[in-house]
Amino acid sequence: MEKTTFYINDFYYIKSGDEIDVSDIPPLLRRKLSPVDKVAISALNRIFSSDIEEIVFSSAYGEITRLKSIISQYQEFNEVSPAQFSGSVHNYAAGFFTLYKKINIPYYALASGENSVSAGLVKAVLADKNNVLFCYADGTGVSCIVNKTEGKIKCTFEPSPSDCPNELEAFAGFLDGKSNFFKTKFGIFERIGQ
Repeated sequence: MEKTTFYINDFYYIKSGDEIDVSDIPPLLRRKLSPVDKVAISALNRIFSSDIEEIVFSSAYGEITRLKSIISQYQEFNEVSPAQFSGSVHNYAAGFFTLYKKINIPYYALASGENSVSAGLVKAVLADKNNVLFCYADGTGVSCIVNKTEGKIKCTFEPSPSDCPNELEAFAGFLDGKSNFFKTKFGIFERIGQ
């Protein structure tokens, strides 16, 4: 496979809990959101625009806290809360976001362990759509808009596997311009313009 050229139009990186903003969501809905949901929805909402054609959401652990709670609840009481169960699926944040925003576009949720940032970014770069909103969320999060034809930051992706011990930190440095390369298990992303 040859190099693929793409552009990053906008990005947002959540470094701490102070940067999470879900204040536009009514309190009754907001209280049902897990910490991962809040990070994801805040990151998605920050750069979402009406021309987004697809969403790619990735998370290494997703709703692991809810899942542990459900298992404990089942072991202790031999029953599971339907509300907790519905919120425990990996794509809950992306699904909630599309429902809340009343948008009818495809979304994908994926996990690839410690390689979840790069797996999601590869999916966004190779998507059939032109404007793809990519979001990664666990304790912190990042989102960016990937475009095939134009944008602020010109980049390439070349399948040439490498090691990356902390993908989220490395990807944030790549977005901020601190590094021109984001080397991952799936290949190398290169920043070639502003």
